Amino acid sequence: MELNQLVENIVNLKNEYLEEFHSYNPIREFVPVPQEQNMLDRSHLEKLHTFFKYNNIYFKQRAVTLSDIPCTSYEGDVNQFWLSSKKYDTNYQPFLPTWGLSAFVMCLAVKNLGFQKVLDIGSGDGRLLYCGSILGLDSAGIEIDKDLCKLQNEISSYSGVKYNVIHGDSNTVDYSQFNLENTMIFISALPELGEMIAHGVVTQLKRYRGNLNNIGITLMGSQTYRKYSRDKSMYGWGKFIADSDLKVLANLSLPSSWTLEEKKETPYLFTSLK
Repeated sequence: MELNQLVENIVNLKNEYLEEFHSYNPIREFVPVPQEQNMLDRSHLEKLHTFFKYNNIYFKQRAVTLSDIPCTSYEGDVNQFWLSSKKYDTNYQPFLPTWGLSAFVMCLAVKNLGFQKVLDIGSGDGRLLYCGSILGLDSAGIEIDKDLCKLQNEISSYSGVKYNVIHGDSNTVDYSQFNLENTMIFISALPELGEMIAHGVVTQLKRYRGNLNNIGITLMGSQTYRKYSRDKSMYGWGKFIADSDLKVLANLSLPSSWTLEEKKETPYLFTSLK
């Protein structure tokens, strides 16, 4: 299925899910039953269900039918990890997960854009790394919270899906340890909150610019601006994109946990170094 059509289908299913399925649990999302749909490869969906099975954020699952497609709804809570992530002085974005289906689509986009690797800054529970790995991308993540690192490693061990988890601060990690050729770097933080991380990443990349080829950065934007937001262009990243000399390759708006109550999607800007 063509990527934009897949995004539209997922958003439509999400809207139906919110209208018809009610839950008091703050974290909730769904995944189609592999054998009863034709949107995604069945083996990939089976792996996605495995991710939720071994992720202890989720403690409840229920059957739900959306547009005649049988799905499993997964519900949970991130309070433990949200509070844990806030104790680090240089953590600018407390942990809240994007959706598993959204992470998968973003990794599909990375492949379609010609990248071969994923590096996730602030990798949380590792869902982008997990999805990248099952799609054949070499996947690594940097996460400052040791409890989230432990969760990522547990999911990898139990599921058999391999990726590299680095416990550290993205502003001080030595990027020379990575082979960054053909890599899409995800900055998992909203504008303003994530500017320090984003500027730190670009500063690191410029040190090795002469030896790098095909490097991308995906920025997580916002459709809701605070009253005195400094930048209201390009979903909050316009000035950073211009100052960093980035080229916008694609823009996908996908469901995430922090925009569900607003009934809006989270825009993801796929860019590359010029």
